[in-house]
Amino acid sequence: MGTYISVRGWIACHEESVPQIKAVISSFIVRAEDYGFDAELAEMYNQGWVIPDTHINWTHYIFYGADIRIQRLGYIRDQLKTLSKEIKYSEDEISINLTGIFHADHEDGTESYVWKLADGEFHEEKQIIALSLYGDPS
Repeated sequence: MGTYISVRGWIACHEESVPQIKAVISSFIVRAEDYGFDAELAEMYNQGWVIPDTHINWTHYIFYGADIRIQRLGYIRDQLKTLSKEIKYSEDEISINLTGIFHADHEDGTESYVWKLADGEFHEEKQIIALSLYGDPS
């Protein structure tokens, strides 16, 4: 069957960033072989992205949610790294980066990640959870 990790989160951006974000996500399809799989599988993993056609007020929210094979985690992580570094928008002559937060949790509960996109940087916090042979450690 395989080992899975649940990935979910959101990015906040402005309208002019949406086409750029779509382009970055799509650009990873041709790079699928760099991650050990083909373009068809990359398209499947990209289906986890939800980009609403409309939004309320001024902030657009873009979402990702999928249970993916652990071997494909780098594919999604690298999309987020690229988005955090490359996508900016201007407001009143000030350059503003994307913001966002994502969680990734291993199906057996042994590891989890929190990924933050802020200030043009990708930040990763990894937590390793030790499983006790004798039941709940608490």
